[in-house]
Amino acid sequence: MLKNIKETDKLMFTKHLGVMIMAGIPLTEALGTLENDAKSPNLKSIIHSLKIQIESGKSLSLALALHPKIFDKVYISLVTIGEESGTLDTTLKFLAEQLSKLHLLKKKIQGAMMYPLLVISVMFVMGIGLSIFVLPKLVDFFAAFNQQLPLSTRILLGFATLMRDHGILVVASIFGIIIGFNLLIKLPPIKRVWDRLIFKLPIFGDFLLESKMAELSRNMSVLLTSGVPILVGLGTLIESEPNLYIKANLNQLEVGLSKGKSMGDTMKASNLTVFPSIFSKMVAVGERTGKLDEMLSYLADYYEEEIETLSKNLTTILEPILLVIVGLLVGFMAIAIIGPIYQITGNIGG
Repeated sequence: MLKNIKETDKLMFTKHLGVMIMAGIPLTEALGTLENDAKSPNLKSIIHSLKIQIESGKSLSLALALHPKIFDKVYISLVTIGEESGTLDTTLKFLAEQLSKLHLLKKKIQGAMMYPLLVISVMFVMGIGLSIFVLPKLVDFFAAFNQQLPLSTRILLGFATLMRDHGILVVASIFGIIIGFNLLIKLPPIKRVWDRLIFKLPIFGDFLLESKMAELSRNMSVLLTSGVPILVGLGTLIESEPNLYIKANLNQLEVGLSKGKSMGDTMKASNLTVFPSIFSKMVAVGERTGKLDEMLSYLADYYEEEIETLSKNLTTILEPILLVIVGLLVGFMAIAIIGPIYQITGNIGG
């Protein structure tokens, strides 16, 4: 199934289904009610599909597995446990709470990225507009005076001439490079390098790594709290993980656990550099005390708080950098345009 739904729709579907089952409403009837109330056509179609599968004798977890783009391995594993233990209502309520926390985490990340992306987008659009509609007119204006122009003006006019003669091609090439880059980093050999490189980016690298640690901690804590064996839970995370660098580290962790080692010892012995030292130390403490699920939940809360702090600091850090860049560009254009105008008027006056 290629249909997709919003995260909020998935969250509300999980929450409402859990409430209805808790109230004693049969599963098929609950799905029928949710289907009728669904506003999203995609969500309505998916719920209808789930209802048909369950009426044909399949379990909810098997029906959900037919929609892997929407319900990941963690989600399906928890529903399976809820069905087998007879606590599906409680499991769905717990799952809705965790989905809500992950949704809030993603909103914080998106909010932190919004300001720099907005400023860069506005700069890009204004730059294209000036290059196509304003700067080409300056070429003819300065050419008419037949004066020796400053270097900054010659650079600007050279760019303006390029945009006047090949503006559409330049803009198309920029978009082509962006699209090509996105396709390139999806190729497995390149993706392995890129997935590791993003965590080393200045300013954004730590932010992205802590976001990933929060997500992993939360998901693993949820699985362990629900009674999933640690090796099975780790295998579920590996299957669900899109980042190849993180996946490779989790694979090494799985190998260590399968040999009887603890997670903490495996992180140290295998030199799993993706996990910060505080992560491996807290995991080791959780294993020694027999409260690994609680420790992972604590780590998830800790990283989410760190992300909130970083998201506030990100704007503070980027704002002066972006202002300096804008100031330099405006200053360069002002010098390149106004300088020769004063020179021309001075020559005319002389």
